[in-house]
Amino acid sequence: MSDSRDDFIIAIRYSLLKKGTKQKFSLFFLIIFSIFIVVLDKLTIPPIGFIKTTLKDVVYRVTVIASSPGKFILYTGSKAKEHFNIYDENRVLREEIEVLKKNEFDNSFLKTENKNLKMALGLEAIQDTEEGSATVAKVIIDQESPFLKSIIINKGTKHNISKGMTVFSKKYLIGTVIESNYLSSRVLLITDLNSKIPTIIEDSDINIILTGNGNKNDFILEYLPDDYQLQPNKIIFTSGKGGFLKTGMPVAETYLNKKNEVKVKSLTDPQQASIVRVTKGQFRN
Repeated sequence: MSDSRDDFIIAIRYSLLKKGTKQKFSLFFLIIFSIFIVVLDKLTIPPIGFIKTTLKDVVYRVTVIASSPGKFILYTGSKAKEHFNIYDENRVLREEIEVLKKNEFDNSFLKTENKNLKMALGLEAIQDTEEGSATVAKVIIDQESPFLKSIIINKGTKHNISKGMTVFSKKYLIGTVIESNYLSSRVLLITDLNSKIPTIIEDSDINIILTGNGNKNDFILEYLPDDYQLQPNKIIFTSGKGGFLKTGMPVAETYLNKKNEVKVKSLTDPQQASIVRVTKGQFRN
């Protein structure tokens, strides 16, 4: 044991002899300073405690400052990723708008051609009603909660959107306008807890109330007769009762779930709508 200690001391001396006077002094100073720091850490004298807490505060502040560049890089990266996501979404929306414009132009051409043919055949032209026109709008806010479902669209009274108008996505009814501002409107979706739509079941004369339950795959049918056996694969249409909605608009359908129970789901997912059509009546393709 003593031989190994002597070898260690000899190695230190050799290292000191190999260095210059300034290096020897620096090494000696670091050793003394380390011993001094260890002794101070063991002491409980109030001034020493104050110095220790001050040094810790300095170290903590320096740590925060030192970590700031890393946080800034992460923040910049996330913002750049968000920017590219918005860019891709904007590109998709532009493509959808171009498709909608093309369809609108095609519809306008077909209407004009139809009128010309009727005039050539001597038939009376059927005037398009205001109910047949649709306003295309974009969903700008999706206000979602477990049971309350609504969206905000970028069209309002400036674009002739008024309270009570019907809103469609992919030719299916998804809600009604409940609030119209100058440049925006709020749409109550059919999945909302407060949505109650007078409806009728396909191939029957059963009038019921289709009530939202916060879930597009689990509507509630109110006033369904107790002796009525609900069948799957049946379309549920608006009945027009109360005059709030037009008759014959497809809203939902029945289906069998995994538990072999007959449930009711919407024909489209209202929460996934990005481009909608607003009209006073039924939507016409």
